[in-house]
Amino acid sequence: MALSVFSPFPNLSTSHEKNVPTLPKAPCPPIRLSSPYTHQGRSRHPGSPSGEGPCSSGRCGNGTQIRAPHPSLSPSVGIRAQAHSESTPVSSQKLPRTRIIRRRTVFDATRLKGRRVHNRWMALNFLPLDPARPDTGTVAFLTPKRLGAATQRNRLRRRMREIYRRHVAKSPENSYLVWVARPPALELDFEELKKCMTQLRQRMEHSA
Repeated sequence: MALSVFSPFPNLSTSHEKNVPTLPKAPCPPIRLSSPYTHQGRSRHPGSPSGEGPCSSGRCGNGTQIRAPHPSLSPSVGIRAQAHSESTPVSSQKLPRTRIIRRRTVFDATRLKGRRVHNRWMALNFLPLDPARPDTGTVAFLTPKRLGAATQRNRLRRRMREIYRRHVAKSPENSYLVWVARPPALELDFEELKKCMTQLRQRMEHSA
């Protein structure tokens, strides 16, 4: 005995599925790669020549103007110059700290037992070196508090050190030197201060 299958939709038949049109497949969107993965020699815009983009005219779409790098500036030259500056040590232009008198006994002996030449602006105390106790520290610069504010005294002391290093110092020194500034020295400019210290050094050599 055959069984009949009851269908809830008698009007629909499997034959109608054959007449249903197939929908066209949507095209896949093109894959766009970010700038690190794009070809370096191929333009991203087919309408522009190779090596040129949409901003080849010098202006972008938002109105921002693009300036081309100067032809004289080369990245490789800058990299080489930076590497050379890092590998080459820069020599210091200051008086080495080892040249400054650090021992209190030497400083006091030069001030109290040494000879002195002076003028209105400065005094120079000097004492022959002790050959039995060689010392690299042979000079000191004193700017007493009576001269004025700390900023003025520090500036004067820096000038004295620079003048000594460039114009007065001798290598090697044969005496301990203690330069003592006086209040009128604050009124001198660099050239006048250099002349003052040079004259004291010459007077010291003549009296030795």
